[in-house]
Amino acid sequence: MREYEFVYVIQPDATAEREAEIHARLDQVVADHKGRLLLRDDWGKRRLAYEIKKFQKGHYFQVNFLGLGKEVAEIERLMRIDADILRYLSVLANEDVRDIETRVVEAAKQAEEQARRRAEREKERAEREEREKERERSGGIIDEDDDDRFRADEGGGRYRDDDRDRDDEE
Repeated sequence: MREYEFVYVIQPDATAEREAEIHARLDQVVADHKGRLLLRDDWGKRRLAYEIKKFQKGHYFQVNFLGLGKEVAEIERLMRIDADILRYLSVLANEDVRDIETRVVEAAKQAEEQARRRAEREKERAEREEREKERERSGGIIDEDDDDRFRADEGGGRYRDDDRDRDDEE
């Protein structure tokens, strides 16, 4: 069997039910062709590199699956005719997967790692938003001790006039 990586972008205003319907159709095509779904990763809503169908953002998903290759054409056909799909890309990730069960276990570990990283990013984002809300509540005043941008060098600064003069003399 071969392993494929399929990335697709859904319109940002699509409902969760509509996204679930798209996922289910993709899963069904893989199952109909005797393939095996390895993992689905939700990358979230992100800004597009360029405007597509008057959208500046899109909801990104990645799916890895095992198959013989015929399902790729069917998946791409379905994506092409679906108005809610902005873009998609199929990539052959591994030409020959011999030990399917081992690859399934590896994919499960990979999914756990991605979930852990996603949770860390969400925690960092929530902390950052909380700091920004705190700054707004304090009237936009930035405490210089808390912000690294306002910390001065102990040496008095990188580009003092006497430093430049000393460099010129040497």
